[in-house]
Amino acid sequence: MLDQSLLSDNISLDKFKRLLDQYESLIESISSAKPAKLGQKTLVELDQFRYDDAVNQFQSKRPKRQIRLDDVKALVDWKLRHGKFRPTLMKLVSSNDEDFLEGTIREAMEGYWTDSDEAKALDKITRLRGIGPATASLLLSVHDPNRVIFFSDEAFYWLCCKGQKSPIKYNAKEYQALNAAARALIKRLGVSATDIEKVAYVLLKEGVVETASASTDGKAVSSSEAKPAQADSMKESAKRKNKKSADIAEKTDFQTPGLVMAVDFLSQSGSDPIPLTERFAKIKRNLIAGNEKAVADSFYRLLSQLRKEADRIAAAGSDIIPTIDYFDIHDPTKVAAFRDALRKRGVAIVRKVVPENVALSWKEETQEYLRHNPHTKGIPARDPQLYELFWGPGQVRARADSRVLEVQRFIMNMWHSNSETALVSSNHPVAYADRMRIRRPGDASLGSSPHIDNGSVERWEPDGYGRAGTYAKVFQGRWEEYDPWESSARLGATSDLYNGAGSCSMFRMFQGWLSLSPIAPGAGSLRACPMLQLTTAYLLLRPFFSPRHRSGSGSGLGFLHADNWNLHVAHNNSVIQGAVPGCGVQELTEALHPHLRLDRTMVPVPHVGPGDYVLWHPDAVHAADAVHGGVSEASVLYVPACPLTQTNALYLARQRRAFLLGHPAPDFESGSRGERDYLGRPGVQDVNDAGGEEGLRSMGLLPWDEKKVAANGGSSLVAAVEGELLRQANGILFPDRFDLGYKRKTALSLGWE
Repeated sequence: MLDQSLLSDNISLDKFKRLLDQYESLIESISSAKPAKLGQKTLVELDQFRYDDAVNQFQSKRPKRQIRLDDVKALVDWKLRHGKFRPTLMKLVSSNDEDFLEGTIREAMEGYWTDSDEAKALDKITRLRGIGPATASLLLSVHDPNRVIFFSDEAFYWLCCKGQKSPIKYNAKEYQALNAAARALIKRLGVSATDIEKVAYVLLKEGVVETASASTDGKAVSSSEAKPAQADSMKESAKRKNKKSADIAEKTDFQTPGLVMAVDFLSQSGSDPIPLTERFAKIKRNLIAGNEKAVADSFYRLLSQLRKEADRIAAAGSDIIPTIDYFDIHDPTKVAAFRDALRKRGVAIVRKVVPENVALSWKEETQEYLRHNPHTKGIPARDPQLYELFWGPGQVRARADSRVLEVQRFIMNMWHSNSETALVSSNHPVAYADRMRIRRPGDASLGSSPHIDNGSVERWEPDGYGRAGTYAKVFQGRWEEYDPWESSARLGATSDLYNGAGSCSMFRMFQGWLSLSPIAPGAGSLRACPMLQLTTAYLLLRPFFSPRHRSGSGSGLGFLHADNWNLHVAHNNSVIQGAVPGCGVQELTEALHPHLRLDRTMVPVPHVGPGDYVLWHPDAVHAADAVHGGVSEASVLYVPACPLTQTNALYLARQRRAFLLGHPAPDFESGSRGERDYLGRPGVQDVNDAGGEEGLRSMGLLPWDEKKVAANGGSSLVAAVEGELLRQANGILFPDRFDLGYKRKTALSLGWE
């Protein structure tokens, strides 16, 4: 926090001048630390243009010449290098017609010099592509640097937020408040608007705030001049400020509004389960026919383990959720411990997958994209926080990023296959386009109760997961032998028999979100029940058992005791607790699933920062915070980890078409135009820039190299299987270039024909 003497209302002219004197050296320091790329101007050179050359050319009613598109691009380049980098902004600005841009700015300035109305001038200038109030104020400032302040973050924080970093909407109303505060300071100290910008920049840059206020001789100390201990303290303070001020949020798994309604319906059913048709009573009887005693015995063993595990989770809390740093995913010792914990818990965090500044830039450029396309819809409709957006710049870059793809390969290799000829590869992640969620403090509309995705009644249906025998061990009374991480038992499963709301057409080995802001427990984050095998076995067996004696609360020890529960497979018992056909999720509640002790076992994931990746198994029980109890927006991109399979390749082909045309992702089709006409929509080149060939392949935009499989080592059978999968995927995605038919010799030898 700024010292009171440094607040804009209190600062003396002497302190103001001392801080102003530091600006030039600070810019030189930043410019040296972040050198320009070949052919680019340095920050020092851009700063010279912004405050000297441009002002000299364009200041006054009779400028030496009119501002041109190249000048605007140079000023935008300065803005991006000097403050927050927004990768798509320059592209948008460059797309303006040069004559129209020059005429618009000239008309705006002629009106400004006539009536001195900044608001009217800004309104005209913001009609240009890529020019919002902040950039418009910059163009206005170079014409009248003494009176018009540039809408920078630092100036807004200092003049309007008492030096505290707070969310900024970058709208005309905020600029009016900033301009009024700047005018008051100009009048009180007799300084210029551009001098105020510079002082705000010095005060609000990382490490300068604390030392400026703590200096004993009245001079601010730069972070490079501070003693080591002092510098560490400054860094920690800056981290705390970033955590308080970040804006962005977590996204629930709800795929469509219809799914929210379906889960609401289930929630309203209270403690009474919803009876299904008689067909489900028959399905249940057939599932355990001949194994009734074994199933009953296994259920009682399960209850004993659940009781012990609930106590363990309640004692450990969030610490029970395993985490690993991105830089440690190749350390065998750390990976072994992480793998063991993840396989038991089903949920984990990989820290620092992308640098914090990169994650924040993805958020910022996607928000910029939203600002230029303000008609984007979302949930709830009155105050969108879960946006119907799939091809935003940050979303596209994140899916193609090499570090994200590397972590997806790492995490998917926690899975294995009992079938050596199973056509599934965790070495070739494919992208699944989902939405972006920005959840605001106090929001209660996007919370969710404990649930699992990827189907509901399908887990019991013979044509659902029964086709692949995914849960066969559980229904045989041998849940201890059930392996949640065996992938071949998932390939033949159908998780959506009813074309229900919220279904996912891809096989996701992990659901996940990539954090774009600091998110604390309870502040729009995720909660999970970290006992994967036990919860799966319990929810599958629960429909076969009923209590002898009901408890008023459903939570007493007598009620939960194994002796109180009987196997119940009567002809009229069609209940599957928390599941109904056509709903893409199954809800779990204290009343319907009492032995899970959800009040004790649903724990929040630990605090995450921008660039952290939260991942959970597709059968993991999880929920979104019912109410966002934090003080800043929490935001995430939903980025699941999906392996290459035949089914996933087929979906990828549909998704690629949607990307190229700007349509909604296939699982979210609603008949809308999507992003087809959006300004700044990324294309194939953006994917290539973000992730190169690997990123292009993950989006189905470049074929896989079948020849590289053998070079990667492994057995000849493994290489043959993976090579066949790549060949089939290439045939699906690029039928004109690859033979879609099987190579009969290979296929026959592997048992595929």
